[in-house]
Amino acid sequence: MAALPPSRLDIIRAYRHLLRAGLRAVQYSSPARYAIRSKLRHAFRPEAPQNFNVYASPASQLPSVFPKTFSQTRIDNTIRFLDTAAMRLGMEHNIVKNLCHVEYRRHAHRSPRAAKNLKPEEWVPLNVVFDEYDDTLRMLNETMQLELR
Repeated sequence: MAALPPSRLDIIRAYRHLLRAGLRAVQYSSPARYAIRSKLRHAFRPEAPQNFNVYASPASQLPSVFPKTFSQTRIDNTIRFLDTAAMRLGMEHNIVKNLCHVEYRRHAHRSPRAAKNLKPEEWVPLNVVFDEYDDTLRMLNETMQLELR
Protein backbone atom coordinates (compact mmCIF):
# COMPACT_ATOMS: atom_id res chain seq x y z
CA MET A 1 0.00 0.00 0.00
CA ALA A 2 1.44 3.34 -1.04
CA ALA A 3 1.75 6.12 1.49
CA LEU A 4 -0.69 8.94 1.05
CA PRO A 5 0.71 12.41 0.45
CA PRO A 6 0.39 14.74 3.43
CA SER A 7 -2.66 16.93 3.61
CA ARG A 8 -2.43 20.71 3.68
CA LEU A 9 -3.33 20.62 7.37
CA ASP A 10 -0.44 18.23 8.12
CA ILE A 11 2.02 20.53 6.36
CA ILE A 12 0.73 23.63 8.16
CA ARG A 13 0.81 21.81 11.49
CA ALA A 14 4.40 20.65 10.88
CA TYR A 15 5.47 24.19 9.93
CA ARG A 16 3.94 25.68 13.07
CA HIS A 17 5.39 23.01 15.38
CA LEU A 18 8.85 23.43 13.84
CA LEU A 19 8.62 27.22 14.10
CA ARG A 20 7.59 27.12 17.75
CA ALA A 21 10.28 24.58 18.65
CA GLY A 22 12.90 26.56 16.72
CA LEU A 23 11.99 29.81 18.44
CA ARG A 24 12.18 28.13 21.83
CA ALA A 25 15.56 26.63 20.90
CA VAL A 26 17.05 30.04 20.08
CA GLN A 27 15.25 31.59 23.05
CA TYR A 28 13.57 34.15 20.79
CA SER A 29 16.85 36.03 20.24
CA SER A 30 16.62 38.68 17.58
CA PRO A 31 18.98 37.60 14.78
CA ALA A 32 18.42 33.87 15.28
CA ARG A 33 14.64 34.05 15.17
CA TYR A 34 14.77 35.58 11.69
CA ALA A 35 17.25 32.93 10.53
CA ILE A 36 14.90 30.18 11.77
CA ARG A 37 11.94 31.83 10.08
CA SER A 38 13.71 32.23 6.74
CA LYS A 39 15.01 28.64 6.84
CA LEU A 40 11.52 27.30 7.47
CA ARG A 41 9.94 29.47 4.80
CA HIS A 42 12.51 28.29 2.29
CA ALA A 43 12.03 24.66 3.29
CA PHE A 44 8.25 24.73 2.98
CA ARG A 45 8.09 26.67 -0.29
CA PRO A 46 7.73 24.60 -3.44
CA GLU A 47 10.99 24.85 -5.40
CA ALA A 48 11.95 28.36 -4.36
CA PRO A 49 15.28 29.48 -5.84
CA GLN A 50 18.11 29.81 -3.36
CA ASN A 51 19.48 33.33 -3.05
CA PHE A 52 22.54 33.17 -0.84
CA ASN A 53 24.42 36.12 -2.28
CA VAL A 54 24.06 38.85 -4.85
CA TYR A 55 27.05 37.71 -6.89
CA ALA A 56 25.31 34.56 -8.20
CA SER A 57 27.86 32.18 -6.77
CA PRO A 58 27.85 28.54 -7.88
CA ALA A 59 26.78 27.46 -4.39
CA SER A 60 23.64 29.55 -4.60
CA GLN A 61 22.65 27.94 -7.90
CA LEU A 62 23.01 24.33 -6.80
CA PRO A 63 19.84 22.33 -6.30
CA SER A 64 18.91 21.58 -2.74
CA VAL A 65 20.60 18.47 -1.34
CA PHE A 66 17.87 17.85 1.18
CA PRO A 67 15.01 15.40 0.70
CA LYS A 68 11.86 16.86 -0.79
CA THR A 69 9.55 14.26 0.69
CA PHE A 70 7.41 14.85 3.74
CA SER A 71 8.33 12.50 6.58
CA GLN A 72 6.44 12.89 9.82
CA THR A 73 8.99 10.80 11.75
CA ARG A 74 11.83 13.05 10.62
CA ILE A 75 9.83 16.13 11.58
CA ASP A 76 9.03 14.62 14.99
CA ASN A 77 12.73 13.85 15.52
CA THR A 78 13.61 17.43 14.55
CA ILE A 79 11.06 18.86 16.98
CA ARG A 80 12.45 16.62 19.73
CA PHE A 81 15.99 17.80 18.85
CA LEU A 82 14.93 21.46 19.01
CA ASP A 83 13.10 20.92 22.30
CA THR A 84 16.25 19.38 23.76
CA ALA A 85 18.23 22.38 22.49
CA ALA A 86 15.78 24.66 24.27
CA MET A 87 15.91 22.79 27.57
CA ARG A 88 19.66 22.50 28.08
CA LEU A 89 22.83 24.13 26.86
CA GLY A 90 24.41 21.05 25.35
CA MET A 91 25.48 19.83 21.96
CA GLU A 92 22.02 20.37 20.47
CA HIS A 93 21.99 24.01 21.54
CA ASN A 94 25.44 24.58 20.02
CA ILE A 95 24.36 23.00 16.73
CA VAL A 96 21.24 25.18 16.50
CA LYS A 97 23.21 28.28 17.46
CA ASN A 98 25.81 27.61 14.77
CA LEU A 99 23.13 26.84 12.16
CA CYS A 100 21.52 30.21 12.84
CA HIS A 101 24.86 32.01 12.77
CA VAL A 102 25.82 30.52 9.39
CA GLU A 103 22.37 31.27 7.97
CA TYR A 104 22.60 34.85 9.15
CA ARG A 105 26.08 35.36 7.71
CA ARG A 106 25.45 33.47 4.49
CA HIS A 107 23.54 36.30 2.92
CA ALA A 108 25.78 38.91 1.32
CA HIS A 109 23.75 41.91 2.45
CA ARG A 110 24.24 40.85 6.07
CA SER A 111 27.93 40.02 5.74
CA PRO A 112 30.67 42.24 7.09
CA ARG A 113 31.58 45.17 4.87
CA ALA A 114 34.69 43.41 3.59
CA ALA A 115 32.59 40.61 2.10
CA LYS A 116 30.45 43.10 0.17
CA ASN A 117 33.55 44.33 -1.64
CA LEU A 118 34.56 40.88 -2.86
CA LYS A 119 34.74 40.29 -6.58
CA PRO A 120 32.81 37.28 -7.96
CA GLU A 121 36.01 35.25 -8.44
CA GLU A 122 36.87 35.80 -4.77
CA TRP A 123 33.68 34.01 -3.74
CA VAL A 124 35.14 30.61 -4.71
CA PRO A 125 36.74 29.88 -1.31
CA LEU A 126 33.53 30.91 0.45
CA ASN A 127 31.48 28.68 -1.84
CA VAL A 128 33.69 25.72 -1.03
CA VAL A 129 33.16 26.35 2.66
CA PHE A 130 29.39 26.60 2.24
CA ASP A 131 29.32 23.45 0.09
CA GLU A 132 31.22 21.51 2.75
CA TYR A 133 28.89 22.94 5.40
CA ASP A 134 25.86 21.77 3.39
CA ASP A 135 27.37 18.30 2.99
CA THR A 136 28.08 18.05 6.72
CA LEU A 137 24.55 19.11 7.53
CA ARG A 138 23.15 16.59 5.05
CA MET A 139 25.15 13.80 6.69
CA LEU A 140 23.96 14.87 10.15
CA ASN A 141 20.37 14.76 8.90
CA GLU A 142 20.83 11.30 7.43
CA THR A 143 22.50 9.94 10.53
CA MET A 144 20.02 11.28 13.06
CA GLN A 145 16.92 11.22 10.79
CA LEU A 146 16.42 14.98 11.17
CA GLU A 147 15.26 17.77 8.90
CA LEU A 148 17.70 20.52 9.87
CA ARG A 149 18.46 22.78 6.94
